[in-house]
Amino acid sequence: MRLFLVLLLAPFLASPALAEIERLKAKWKVKPDFEKSAAARESISGADCAPDGGWCLAANDEKNYAQFFRIGKNRLDPDKKGVIRLLPKKIDGRKMDEIDAEGVVFVPSGNEDAPSHFYVTGSHGLSRSGDFQPSRYTLFRFPVETGSGKPAFKFNDKKVSPDVERTTLLTETIKSKPDLAPFADQTLDRNGVTIEGISEMNGDMLFGLRSPCLAGHALILRVSTGDLFQETPPPSTTDKVALGDNVGIRDLTRVKDGLLILAGRSDDRRGSEDFTCGEKRKPPSPAPSLWFWSGVSGDAAKPLGALPGVDLNASAETLLVLEETATAYRVLVLFDGEKNGAPVAFLVGK
Repeated sequence: MRLFLVLLLAPFLASPALAEIERLKAKWKVKPDFEKSAAARESISGADCAPDGGWCLAANDEKNYAQFFRIGKNRLDPDKKGVIRLLPKKIDGRKMDEIDAEGVVFVPSGNEDAPSHFYVTGSHGLSRSGDFQPSRYTLFRFPVETGSGKPAFKFNDKKVSPDVERTTLLTETIKSKPDLAPFADQTLDRNGVTIEGISEMNGDMLFGLRSPCLAGHALILRVSTGDLFQETPPPSTTDKVALGDNVGIRDLTRVKDGLLILAGRSDDRRGSEDFTCGEKRKPPSPAPSLWFWSGVSGDAAKPLGALPGVDLNASAETLLVLEETATAYRVLVLFDGEKNGAPVAFLVGK
């Protein structure tokens, strides 16, 4: 995901590079609440924004819609009329469950005659109870104006606009990968495939996986953006990034020279099962953390630090970059399981 806002942040970012992450004291507000239910507003699981103060889009992992919002000074301003339905109630007579949306990315247009797009990805994994729900295995995109980040077409929360495209072919791509196929039909607590981050870089879409975690490595699935909404499963490659035992990717976001990774525990069960992150032993409970990765295959990820003041059990799942300078990032983190994501800002030294 990517967000560069012009904010008055010089007092925060003019200092030399920090040795660790600082939790900023200013409290963030969200007004009005995100729509349309308590379940949705307590399940914000991905967001991204058009650059230069454009509209942002937040997805939740409980419903079938996303919502536009803006970022102000220490506040989020959800658009009450900006709810866009992504999936119909039924497809071919089959009832659709929640999308389990886990990631959002704004992809700018490659030329002035073409629109930009928002992409929203489902987890592409089984439910925690082991049920196969087709709605979870869907990738969406829809066109927006490059400057504003808002669709030019009409949309609402009741009916899916024909401008909202969807594909389920990424599932076949996952099942074709030798390092992912054994985990494609497993639940999360059995190292099952679960996408939780999405970003775009140099014409490629990068899908960050919370699970599987293999021998201390998280995986990133790389697909050419132009191949995603074709008639056949898109070709792909995978990158392994060493983040540690029982650590998976919770979000990805673009920065100037690469990507920031928001990382957290891969296996929630923490010892109630004997299988985690590729090892048969009680898993550790790693704190949510930030890493920098160049995006180049084979490069190691650089640890930037754990998020201070954040509970080990917190589900930090959404990362927005508010501004970047030569020495630091100022980021906003939202938490799944908290009302309106309970946003918290951090200053992160490079």
